[in-house]
Amino acid sequence: MPSRREFAGLCSGGALSALTTLTLGSPGSRAWAVAAGRTHFRAVVVGSGFGGAVAALRLGEAGVDTLVLERGQEWGTSPTRAVFGSQERVSGRMFWFRSVARWPGVLPVPVRPQPGLAEVSEERNLDILCAAAVGGGSIMYTGVTVAPPRSGFEALYPAQLSYDEFAARWFPRAVAGLGAGVMPQDIYASPPFTHSRLWDRQMRRAGHPPVPALSTFDWDVLRAELRGAVRPSAIAGETDFGCSDGAKKSLTRSYLPRALATGHVQLRPLHEVRTIRRRPRGGYALQVRRLDPAGATAGIDEYTCDLLFVCAGTLNTNRLLVAARDRGELPGLPAAVGTGFGTNGDQMGARSTLLDRTGPSQGAPCASTFFFPARYPQPVRVESWQWLGAHGSPLLFTLLLTVDRDNRGRFVHHARNGTVGLADWDPAHQRPSARALALYQEDILSANPGLATVALNYPAPFTAHPLGGCAIGECTDLEGRVHGEPGLYVLDGSLIPGNVGGANPSLMITALAERAMSGIVAAGG
Repeated sequence: MPSRREFAGLCSGGALSALTTLTLGSPGSRAWAVAAGRTHFRAVVVGSGFGGAVAALRLGEAGVDTLVLERGQEWGTSPTRAVFGSQERVSGRMFWFRSVARWPGVLPVPVRPQPGLAEVSEERNLDILCAAAVGGGSIMYTGVTVAPPRSGFEALYPAQLSYDEFAARWFPRAVAGLGAGVMPQDIYASPPFTHSRLWDRQMRRAGHPPVPALSTFDWDVLRAELRGAVRPSAIAGETDFGCSDGAKKSLTRSYLPRALATGHVQLRPLHEVRTIRRRPRGGYALQVRRLDPAGATAGIDEYTCDLLFVCAGTLNTNRLLVAARDRGELPGLPAAVGTGFGTNGDQMGARSTLLDRTGPSQGAPCASTFFFPARYPQPVRVESWQWLGAHGSPLLFTLLLTVDRDNRGRFVHHARNGTVGLADWDPAHQRPSARALALYQEDILSANPGLATVALNYPAPFTAHPLGGCAIGECTDLEGRVHGEPGLYVLDGSLIPGNVGGANPSLMITALAERAMSGIVAAGG
C-alpha cells in the first residue's frame, strides 16, 4: 500500500501545456472549458453523481491530482425559460440517445437522439432510469434525503458497519454536505402544497402521524417562484427531468464546486468511459469517447491512472466491470460482481377523493414521510409525492419503499455483441412490494371515507433507484476497495446490496462514500 505522501503526490510527466482548468460557475451559468492535453492522472473518478462527487472532493482536499470523467453535459439554469423538458413538454434533451421518449407520464413521441439528461435502459422485464449529467442523479431526483432506520440498516449491511457510527457521524456529514433541510412552514402552507397537507391529514386520520422529510430544495428559489419573480418550476411539479430555475441544491452547487476549488481536481464533461483494463505494470487504462454537445463522437482517447474510482451509477458501473472481468481486462474481479441487483422495493401509488382538491399544482418537494417497521409483510417507508400534470385534480400520490431482502437479479455479459444486460429479473420480484402498497392504500382508505385507489398503468415495470452489483463487504471491503484489483474502488449505488433498507438512496450513497474516503485518505489508498 502506498504511503499517504505517495497517495497524495501529484503525477510527474504528462504535459501541462494547453491545460485549462474547469470550474463550475454559479447556479445558472455554464462557465466551463474542456480541459485538454493531459491523459494521465494520479486518480480518475468515473462519474459525478453522489459517490463520485464525494470522492472528488476528498481526493482534492488530500492534494491528489484527480480527474473526473462525466459522460453527460453540464446543464445551466434560467429564471425565465424552460431549460429541461418535462412530462408536459417532451424534448430530446430529456433522454440519452433515444429516438422515442419513454418514461411513466411521458408520451412515447419521436425525439432527436442526443446526449440528454437521462438514460432509460429497456432491460428484460424492467426499465432502468439513470442520469447522464454533471451532478448525476442530483439533477433529476426529488431531493428526499432520509436515512434508513436501524432495523433496515442492520438487516442488509455487513455487521461490521455500525449504525450508531453512521447516525452520529456519516449521516450528519452527508446531510450538511448536501445542504438538506425540511420544508419551511410558509412554503408548506402555500397553495401548491395543498396536496402535501391533504396527504398528511389522511395519514393522521389513519393513526400514522408523518414527520417532515429532509430535502435538498432551495427554499428561497421556491419563494421566488411563489411570488412570481421566476418561472414556476418546483412549485409546478417539475423534478424528474430537472428544475429549470435551479430550485434543487444539486451536486453542482455543493460537492463539485468545492472539489474544483481545491485546485487539484479537474472535470471533463461529455467524456464517456467505454472500457477499463489493468495495465501490466499497475494502474488502469480507460478508453474514453469524447462527445460534442450534439452527440457526435469527437474522438477516442486513452486515459491512465494509478487509482481508479468507478462511480458511474449502478447500471453503468456494472456494465463496465462485468464486461472488463469477462473479457479478461480486469481478471481479478470477484465472481460476485454483477450480482445482487435490486430496485429498492419502490412502488408508486395513487388515490382520489371527490371531497378535496389538491391545489392549483402539485409542488415537487416531498414534505413528509413515515416508516412502518412491522405493519405490512415487508417494512415500509411512505413519502408524500406529486405528479406533474395533476393540476387541480383530486389525485394524491405516494412513493412507497420496502425493506426487501430477497428479490434480486444479476448483470451478465453477452460476448456475441459485447453488451451487458440484466438477467434473472422476473416480474414476480416486485409483487411483494406491490402487495405492501395495496395494503397501505387499504389502511388509508379505511380511515378516510370517500377515497378510492387509482390504478397507474405504465408501459413497463420501472425503477429510478437501481442498486447493487458490487455489494459492500462482498465484492469490496468496507471502504469500497474492490477485491482482487488493487487501486480500484467503487463508490456509488452498486455498493448498496440491492436495497437501501427503507430509504431513498442519495443519503446512504453519500454517507457510505464519506466514510470510505475518510478511511482511504487516512490509509494512503
